[in-house]
Amino acid sequence: MVKRFMVYEMEDAGVQKPCVVVSPNELNAVLPYVMVAPITGRVRALPYRVMIEMKGRDGQIALEKLRTVSKTALVRKIGVLPETSHQEISHILSQMFAL
Repeated sequence: MVKRFMVYEMEDAGVQKPCVVVSPNELNAVLPYVMVAPITGRVRALPYRVMIEMKGRDGQIALEKLRTVSKTALVRKIGVLPETSHQEISHILSQMFAL
């Protein structure tokens, strides 16, 4: 089952790109799609970004670029983010959607 904070390679227009699942597990269990944030190797000083290291390189989770994609677009599980990233992502998402 696809779970929150798992890192996948996602098929996007014929190119595989890394992303992290950010939708809640309750939705991931029953819906055919998930919400993801892309992971980029281009580090920029932008709000709503979370720094990570992947394959020995610095990168960022671009939370300002959230997308909803079919689970079939997730072609390969890469791993799971560390707990510190879970907390940072949750904090930023709560700030982004505070009403």
